[in-house]
Amino acid sequence: MLVSAFVAPHHKDHAVVQRLSLHAPEEPNALYLTAWSDGDVFVTLHDGKARALTFQTRAFINDGCEWLATEQLTPTGDDRYSYSYDEEILSCEPNAVPARKTPRTGYVSVESVR
Repeated sequence: MLVSAFVAPHHKDHAVVQRLSLHAPEEPNALYLTAWSDGDVFVTLHDGKARALTFQTRAFINDGCEWLATEQLTPTGDDRYSYSYDEEILSCEPNAVPARKTPRTGYVSVESVR
């Protein structure tokens, strides 16, 4: 009996899953349209290399306006990103009274989970 085995070349997977934890001040009674609204964010870096990340959230809120929030992350080391949050009003209903914008800055800590 002749048995042979063929092994396909192994391609190393460089993907890294990171848990991102936000550390930024929050104003009392402010509404933030943030990717962190339900807790920490998980991202997959397919080549395993940190890079600048942008999250955008678009929503109509109770002030009668449509808002676009932009969160920008810039790598500052292996386990940290700088963080900035900004908002813009895209449109408002007639007679709407737009809420006050609440930009903020901080940092995001990184934990590799895979």
